[in-house]
Amino acid sequence: MLEVLIERIKEISGIECKCTFVNDNNYMALLGSGGRFILEPESQESRTIGISHRKEKTRKVRLFYGKMNNPEIGPLKEVKWIENFLDELKKDRELLKHIINLDHYYTVHNEKNKENDRTGLVTFEITLDIKER
Repeated sequence: MLEVLIERIKEISGIECKCTFVNDNNYMALLGSGGRFILEPESQESRTIGISHRKEKTRKVRLFYGKMNNPEIGPLKEVKWIENFLDELKKDRELLKHIINLDHYYTVHNEKNKENDRTGLVTFEITLDIKER
C-alpha cells in the first residue's frame, strides 16, 4: 500500500516523494528548497468487522512537504496548492482501487535557519488516515 501511495503522490504532484523517518535526517536539508515530499509511516490497525470476519485496516502516515517561502507572497499560494493536491489525491482512481477512504489533517509552519532569515521554509505536516481495502 505504501508503494502505491508514494507512486500516486509523485504522479499527481510531479514532485519527488521519499519514504523515511524525519528524525533520522536533517529536516530542512531533506525537504530542500525546491519542494519535496517525505512519507513517514506511523501506524496500522487491523480490526475484524461483521459476522463474515472481514478485516478492515486503518493506516496512519505523516506526509511532510517543504518549499522556500516568498515573503512578498506569503504561504497562501502553497496552502492553496497543498489543498488542491490533497483533493486530487482523494479522488485518484488508481489509489481508490487500494483504499476505501482517505482523511487528512495538516499544519503549516515557517522554519527558519537563522534569526535574521526573512524567507525560511514553508513546511506542511499532513496526517493521512487511510482505510484500506
